[in-house]
Amino acid sequence: MIVSLLLTVALGTQAQLKVAPKLEKGLVKNYVSSSTVDAPGQQAFTVTTDTKYTVTETTADGYVIDVINTECTTDAGADNVVGKVMSASEQLLKGINVRVATNKDGKPEKVVNYDELKGKLDAGADKMVEEIFKAAPKVGAVLSKDALKANIMDNATEDALLKSVSTGVLALSGKTVMTGAQEDYVSDQGLKMKRMYFVNGRSVVTNGSLNMSKDDMKALIVAQVEKSLPDQADMIKQNIDQLIDSGMLKMDMKETATYELADDNWVKSIQSEITNETMGQKSVIKTTVTQK
Repeated sequence: MIVSLLLTVALGTQAQLKVAPKLEKGLVKNYVSSSTVDAPGQQAFTVTTDTKYTVTETTADGYVIDVINTECTTDAGADNVVGKVMSASEQLLKGINVRVATNKDGKPEKVVNYDELKGKLDAGADKMVEEIFKAAPKVGAVLSKDALKANIMDNATEDALLKSVSTGVLALSGKTVMTGAQEDYVSDQGLKMKRMYFVNGRSVVTNGSLNMSKDDMKALIVAQVEKSLPDQADMIKQNIDQLIDSGMLKMDMKETATYELADDNWVKSIQSEITNETMGQKSVIKTTVTQK
């Protein structure tokens, strides 16, 4: 019994990892991310971004990291409406320096230059809407220009930018992860999720699954319709319970990711997959991130 207890303690210790990447002023890390999106009714497309992380300041509470997308390309064709809309936010941030304050363990806590960025992002969104409508006129059959801009700017608010840099390369920074640990979080699509961790040496695997009640689902759907299709909002509100109970609005999402960490606790690589099933339609996003 004692031997069994000691083994359990030993294994539990091995399956725990504190992720505090090495940070010092002047440190630079470069990554390339490639995401392939397979969505219903559209040809699969890929978005590739190069991102540079530079530690520019040491503060009393931690550090400031400048995060800038130096390159962003997509092979989505002019007729690929989904591709154009989904890659718009990434394209918007190309060349934009997002300055992020972290704690001493590298956990992102605040975008320190957001007031400087607001005007650039707003003007950039206007320009991008015009470019998308010119290159892919079919977008107009689905979204108005105002709705498309709102969709793009949803990913350019201060909270959205902080969340964006808090995923991917910096997702584990400042965390002590251990096998079996769970946490609640909200996906990029606004869905309530639950995540579980598995640790094996310097490899961390996460599995996320949908964790929403019927009321959560109703609130999410109504909010999205009010924003994108306001003329249909009242109809949806009146029939939302019947639509959900019938299974017509059934939704499911799963997220898996494997992080390989270097000895300095910076990410070496990430392999992730997001599967989203809505109203019988399935979309898959597969992403690979590697350190250059």
